[in-house]
Amino acid sequence: MTRLNTLLAALLAAVLALPALAGPDVLKMNDGRELEGTIVRELNGYVWLDMGVGNPLMFGPDDIAEIVRDSNTVAGADPVELGAAGEQAWVDDPSVTRAAIITAEGTVGIQMSAKPLREAIPMLKEQGVELVVFKVKSGGGLLIEIQRLSDVLHEEFKNEFTIVAWIEDAISAAAMTALTLEEIYFMPKGTFGGATAWSGNLSAVEGRGLEDVLFRMEKISARGNHAPQLIRGMQINTEVSYDYNPATGEYTYYDNLDGEHILNDGEYILTFNAQSAEEAGFSKGTAATLDDLTRLLQKSVGEIEWVGQTVAGEPYPISKAEEHQREWREEVTFQENRFGEIYNKYEMEIGNAQSVPLENRGGFIRAAERYLQRIKRMVEINPNFGLMR
Repeated sequence: MTRLNTLLAALLAAVLALPALAGPDVLKMNDGRELEGTIVRELNGYVWLDMGVGNPLMFGPDDIAEIVRDSNTVAGADPVELGAAGEQAWVDDPSVTRAAIITAEGTVGIQMSAKPLREAIPMLKEQGVELVVFKVKSGGGLLIEIQRLSDVLHEEFKNEFTIVAWIEDAISAAAMTALTLEEIYFMPKGTFGGATAWSGNLSAVEGRGLEDVLFRMEKISARGNHAPQLIRGMQINTEVSYDYNPATGEYTYYDNLDGEHILNDGEYILTFNAQSAEEAGFSKGTAATLDDLTRLLQKSVGEIEWVGQTVAGEPYPISKAEEHQREWREEVTFQENRFGEIYNKYEMEIGNAQSVPLENRGGFIRAAERYLQRIKRMVEINPNFGLMR
């Protein structure tokens, strides 16, 4: 018995000597959410949180109310400042403008979202970027994301950088977003417009809802100093024309057919191509390649140095900010493809629980709870997933 007591005492001492199991780091957000995971990186107030689903997510200082650290990881216990002095790998030459391309692609509100754009700002600043080219290739998406995207571009990017748009395709919500920017360039086959608002099963918005969208788009158009007649002609069947004065270079737009040049006769929705956009003064020029765009931009900003790594098969250098946009799109596309499957499994387990006596529901309820937690993590990655069901 004495020997057993000795063994038990030794075992207890060994257990007590073990380090405490680390719990998760917790980000308490300003919107009331509490996100759990492991902090894997910190930089200038920005935090990367690994939540166990996909790639780590980055949150800005304006999003975070409090950080509760408990993971015992290097970044959690002793923040890693990867942007510390001495790591700058570029030379600040005032005679050269450092520029980077950020792509906005996919569905507005899913792949094309305000969140990764905001997260790109410290990455661009870290690499000394002064000029940002916002390259758009999107057929539209969720109206709810347009204001968020416009706010990030107008209130945050414009305060930090010179920013221009380069249009491959900007249709519907993507066009409404790009209107925020004053300086717009096209690719040779670029399209811009077709900004009719839809709801439900592809039903055009009418009545008060349409008036609200028209009003909001006029406000966003003003941010980019674009004539309100243009965006209105992209939204509804209305007449749009213009005059051009070659002596002054000025364009005058009309919401009727009084102008010499007709953009919309009221029978269709306006969509610019590269030629019509440039002729109407909406586009500053057409560029098929990065070299073409460089020549156009150098007229106003001088010599340009493109920031990023040269990657085989890519038409322009990939900056850290652009790499982040691509990772975001890959991650949300992966989660989007899984969302329907996970949601259906959740509903199936709820149905199974409802089909059996109360005392037999435990297993089904626990399975449903697991699927619900996965759904919550997906919505934390992109809140717009919550609109999909």
